[in-house]
Amino acid sequence: MQLELLLGGFITIIILVVVVFLVIYGLFLGVALGFVNGENREIGSTFVTALGIALLGWIPILGCIISWYLIKTRHEVGWGGAIVAWLLTAIIAFIVIMALMFVFGLTLFALPVYPYP
Repeated sequence: MQLELLLGGFITIIILVVVVFLVIYGLFLGVALGFVNGENREIGSTFVTALGIALLGWIPILGCIISWYLIKTRHEVGWGGAIVAWLLTAIIAFIVIMALMFVFGLTLFALPVYPYP
């Protein structure tokens, strides 16, 4: 009984984390598409694109091309615009993560501080 509840809760948390990740990725993709004059920047459209990229983007080398193709066809930009939007999405995510780490006092290279003897 306990194992089933634990497993069910674990699976629910995993699904929730994946959905939240895709929504955040969709938001960042929408912002990046604004810089390249992409169409269909609504959250639903970018969420579906993010889902497609998550499902197919893990394939080595081909995944990048598939990701660019999905952005190109779904948001009516050229190949260059798709690549720039894809890169800008990663850059925006990095900047937001660094800003949040700064706000909450976290560092990327947190070293323990020992008092001098």
